[in-house]
Parts: sequence; C-alpha cells; structure tokens
Amino acid sequence: MKVRSLLLLVALASPACAVRPAAQAPAPVTGDSLSRSEMEALSAVYLQAGEALGKGDLSAAASSLTRALELNPGDESLVYDIAATLAQAGRAEESLSWLEKLVAMHSNLVPQARDFPGLQGERYQRIVESLQRNTPAPRGTEAFTLSERDLIPEGIAHDPLTRTFFVSSIHKRKIVAVRPDGSPSDFATSEAQLDSVLGMRVDPARRILWANSYASPSMQGFNESLRGRSTLHAFDLATGRQVARFVRGPGGRHLLNDLAIRPDGDVFLTDSETGEVLKLCIHTLLTEPSFEVLVPPGQLFHPNGITLSDDGKTLFVADFVNGITVLRLDSDERFTLPHPRGVSTHGLDGLYFHQGGLVGVHNGNGPGRIVRYVLSDSLDRIVRMEVLESNHPSFDIPTTGVLVGDALYVIANSQLRGLGADGKYLPAEQLKPVSILRLSVARGN
Repeated sequence: MKVRSLLLLVALASPACAVRPAAQAPAPVTGDSLSRSEMEALSAVYLQAGEALGKGDLSAAASSLTRALELNPGDESLVYDIAATLAQAGRAEESLSWLEKLVAMHSNLVPQARDFPGLQGERYQRIVESLQRNTPAPRGTEAFTLSERDLIPEGIAHDPLTRTFFVSSIHKRKIVAVRPDGSPSDFATSEAQLDSVLGMRVDPARRILWANSYASPSMQGFNESLRGRSTLHAFDLATGRQVARFVRGPGGRHLLNDLAIRPDGDVFLTDSETGEVLKLCIHTLLTEPSFEVLVPPGQLFHPNGITLSDDGKTLFVADFVNGITVLRLDSDERFTLPHPRGVSTHGLDGLYFHQGGLVGVHNGNGPGRIVRYVLSDSLDRIVRMEVLESNHPSFDIPTTGVLVGDALYVIANSQLRGLGADGKYLPAEQLKPVSILRLSVARGN
C-alpha cells in the first residue's frame, strides 16, 4: 500500500489511536420512545425476517414483519413491506388488504410495480391513485444531470474549495468530476484499480478524495478472480493521482460501502458483507497501515450509511436489522438509537448529521424518501421523524447524497435495478440521464 505519499498530504497532528473498552448499553429511555427491550425485540424480529427472505420463505418473512409491526405500530414502511412480501408470495388478496391499510394511514408510500408482481385491476389502481394523491408537491430541484446514462451511480462527494462534485459509477468502475459549470470529466478510472465505486468523501483539509470500491459481478471487466475484493482508495484532489489504497480480499466476502471523515483525518467505514465498522487512523499509517475493527462481524447486518456528529465523538451507522446504531467513540458505548412508535429507521442508504439531527436517504421500500430524524440534545434518541421529500418524479432508487451548507445533493435515479434477464445492466439507450437533486434540509423548512 502506498502510504508514504499519502502522509505527505496529511497533517499528523491527530492523537494516537487507542484500544477502547467493551461496548456498554445506555441508560433506559422513557416516554413515547420504544424501550430498550422493545428495541431489542424489534431487531430480533427484523433478523428473523431477513433470514426468511434469504431462504426464500416469503410467508415466514411476512409473519415476522407483522410481528415487527405489533412492536412498532404505525410504521407505514412495515405495512408496505408486508404487502409487498405477500404479493411476491402470490397472496394477492391479502396484499391488497394491507395496501388499503396504507391508504387509511394517509401514507404516501406509492406501490412500485417491481415490488408487487401480478397485482393489477381496478382495486389495485384505486389504491395507487389514493396514495399518489397523498404525495406533497416535490421540493427538490434538479441541480445537474449527467448524460452518461449507464454509469449506475451510487456515491457523491463535494470539494468546497473548487466547488467540484464527484459521482461514482458501479457499472463503469470510475469517478466522474463535475465542475461548477456542469461539465463532466473522468477523474479516476479502472486504471487506478477501481472496481464498482460506492461511497466517497472529501477531506478538504488534506485535499484527499476517499472512495470505496468492490468487485461487483455487474461491473465491466469482472472475473471470478476478483470476487471478494474491496478497496479504500485515496486520491489527490489536485492531480487525481492515487496516493494510497487499502485492500480487503480477494477471498472472503467484503464490501466496503460508505464512509465518514473526522476533522482530524481519521476515516470510518462500513463493510456491508462482514457487518463490520472499521477505522483507518491517520496518525498510525506509517507504523500500522491497517484497519481497526470498531464493531466486529455478526453484530450489525449489512451496515451501510455512516456519519459523525460535528464534534467527531459520536458515530451513527444504519443497517437492516438494528436501524441506526450509535457508537460513542470516546468510551465505546454502543446502542441502537431508540425512536417513537411508528418511526422507521430501517431501509436507509445514505445517512448525514446536520444541525444536531440526522438526514437519511430511505430507499428500502416505495419510490424513495428523504427523511430527517430530530434528535435529543444528548444524541441518544430520536424525538420525531419528518419526511422532507417523497415520490419525487426523478426517484429511481435514490442512494446517497452530500451536504453543501443546508442543501443535500442526492443521486435521485441510481437505476440500480436496471438489469436485463442476463443479469447485466441494460444498454444506455434504455436508461435515463443521471439526475442529481438539490433539497434544502435546513430545520424549519
């Protein structure tokens, strides 16, 4: 790994990394929030649902999701998931009944055809139209588009110095730079040993673009010898030169997904395949150029979005089973973030700390939403959830975003499911231009 050239670019004033004591649970949460035991039970039921889906047992998955709804009544995302699972199990009448519950809840989670195979007819159409009427007018506006339709983008980053955006490509194994005038150019390609590129972040102080990639079977040039490889890359923002890469695999199962950068330069990232949360400590790169494991395998389930509080002391991680996990980095306290009944913290992709709360890209069901979680002052529970954007006309599996001031720039149409029968991505002419939306996330908006 090329670490010495990286260290020429970084300030080595960060404190030394230290081993922390074992994780501890927080004090009980009272009030309208789910209790600690209820949160644990909810996670257990989500795990059962995931295991059933993995086995193709749709009926068992629907039963587990129904138990989850009993623990968290009012969660419209769960109602949607139950209806979709029943539809995929061929239980159309039951699925329609659950969709009618969404209408009664005044939800705006509009059914997507991909989630409800075989459902059609007047009853289904009435449900869809009713849920569409509940959708507020779009708030997000188009910031820019990319005409290279078959990028299949996943990650986006922003350099505040040059005002350049960076968009990652799963299919084409590259990073595209978009200048302030909207003109795109390739910043890094597979020549830098990039695989499918996922999460990215800019470290403005050290002038580095950090990016994760993994060997996806759907990327150009995939072969079996690459399977299991996932890499954290560091690029010099001024030259585009790769100054370091840190590889996991090939062999085993790794998927370095999203990442967050602390002001001191330390990098925190998720490995979705192993379930780990990792740290790369800038201070020890010369002596120990390796990942420190903050959360070992088996405790999180496909962790994805990750973000840091403004003071760099609290880490938030989203995963399918637990919702949002909180890590106190100065004590290694770890707990699932409690929330009021009816709030959903599952199905999040991108996750961002802003104005003392969290902003999330929710693409687990429906056409996609942008949500805000208002947190307590101590950052130990969710006070309420607000839907900032839902069913935007451009949404086709929104994935991640980047905060620029009080605006979230988000990949609206990743087209991740734009696959043909052969498992390969569709030709460019059958896809749409990539749309990046700008949405104000300022409190009070």
